[in-house]
Amino acid sequence: MIVMGVATDIMQTFAAKEIRTHFRECEGWECRQEPSPVPGAMTFVLSRESRGKKQIIPLAVSYELAPTLFPLEHLVGTMKGKRLTGKCLLVPKGADVTALPGDIRVLFMDSFGFVDERLVWLTKKKNVKQYPQTEAPVATGAATSASAPHMA
Repeated sequence: MIVMGVATDIMQTFAAKEIRTHFRECEGWECRQEPSPVPGAMTFVLSRESRGKKQIIPLAVSYELAPTLFPLEHLVGTMKGKRLTGKCLLVPKGADVTALPGDIRVLFMDSFGFVDERLVWLTKKKNVKQYPQTEAPVATGAATSASAPHMA
């Protein structure tokens, strides 16, 4: 039997699109997927040269209501000796990110969100929900929409 195509979860495809929206190739960002210690989780290393300096950002994708940092911290642990520009976590809209440390930049997905504590695909009309714009404390600067351009 011949199987054609790629065996990826549609959620992984949407996550990759959201990362590409935020960290654009035309702005010099390279996006490399790294193995994750958690099955089904996605981790990436984003990098670019800007004004003669190398920017390196580890990023993990979480689909949990209360995201865990284990995949991101594991990725950071494998990058010993590299100077990191920051750390990012891509989560669905409505995820509870209040327990995350302030040095984690949280990016909210436009395609997935939590409605009544259930993960739903927001592009379906029946699942559309307006999420209030939460204002992050000035010290953290953590919450940004995945569709907003990255200003590093």
